[in-house]
Amino acid sequence: MRIGLDTRNTGRAGGTGVATYARVLAEACHRAGLGTAWVDDDMAGVEQPRSPARRTCRAARSLLPSRRLRPTGPSFTGRDLYRTAEIRDRWARVPTLLRASGAPDVMHWTCPLPLRWPGVPNVVTIHDLIPLLHPDLSDTPKARLARRLAQCCRDAAAVVTISEAVRRDIVAVLGIPARRIAMLSQAVWFPEEDLAASHTVASPVPSGGFLYFGSLERRKNIGRLITAHGRSGTRRPLILIGTPGFGAEGELAALAAHPAPERVHQVSWCSRAMLIRAMREARAVVFPSLAEGFGLPIAEAMTLGTPVVTSAGHATEEIAGGAALLVEARDGDALADALRCLDVDDARCGALRAAGLVRAADFTLDGYAARLGSFYRGLASPAAARDSVR
Repeated sequence: MRIGLDTRNTGRAGGTGVATYARVLAEACHRAGLGTAWVDDDMAGVEQPRSPARRTCRAARSLLPSRRLRPTGPSFTGRDLYRTAEIRDRWARVPTLLRASGAPDVMHWTCPLPLRWPGVPNVVTIHDLIPLLHPDLSDTPKARLARRLAQCCRDAAAVVTISEAVRRDIVAVLGIPARRIAMLSQAVWFPEEDLAASHTVASPVPSGGFLYFGSLERRKNIGRLITAHGRSGTRRPLILIGTPGFGAEGELAALAAHPAPERVHQVSWCSRAMLIRAMREARAVVFPSLAEGFGLPIAEAMTLGTPVVTSAGHATEEIAGGAALLVEARDGDALADALRCLDVDDARCGALRAAGLVRAADFTLDGYAARLGSFYRGLASPAAARDSVR
């Protein structure tokens, strides 16, 4: 049995949460005894066409209602696949259909994309509804996303999501029956080579600090975190690892009012091994996001035995599972108090570390693989195939 997975995000510079999700899905399939078939794009990462001839070719491809992929070993490759599908979706408002010999048994789209594989069960993962519920925290066009989500949910044999909080959102906002939504959570997976290298690589940041990692954007509450760090009076550094995203300039403007801005360290990128080392050596991982679908840094930090501070409510509190220090995300004083507490309270840090390790058992890759295997095999049954997108 083979599971099709898209590569829409896996080749993007700096990595994304969806890229991590796709790679962990593939590893979980392997552990569940399932094969994978990547749907690749031979122009991923290639500079956008500038010549009139290349632009004309791209426009012509976007007119095609279906695309035939060429087999490349166990996987498939399409010419300029993802961008042309996006263009077609924007003007025709319909997905591009894929065809190839030797189709996978299930096609799992790792995020809502304007692509379908007729004749097999199509699955789509919806990670969150943040642009619909909190449009001020995202630059994703709300109307376009709402249409895309409705289309994906209508065509899919099943919808997958990653937290009960998002499952409730999908039912309430999109009107999808709960029985069609599988909450499979996520898993934490650190490849063995990265774990081994983390003991020998140079740390990209000072040890013993408060660590945030992820995109530097408005919904991540970076400005309030910087302000809270300054107010806390701690001499421990605040470390921000990530690339700028939506609203980053406004968030980082908080550095101007920090009483000791030299204690705030910014690192735009580091290897996975370096990040693992930074997590292990941090006093705590601080993740006070305003909106999340899951909050993978919470589970990753707990897996490595690092205390966590995160936001009360919705998905972050769900993932924390009582094993993190919770604060109201918009309460800067509460966030400063949390940093002040963990700065000096070794016993509290020890208790959070122990609780986090227990909670991390819910995010093991083997458990995730078992859930996925059962889910996919159920979808590939003859009855499910009859209900798949035509």
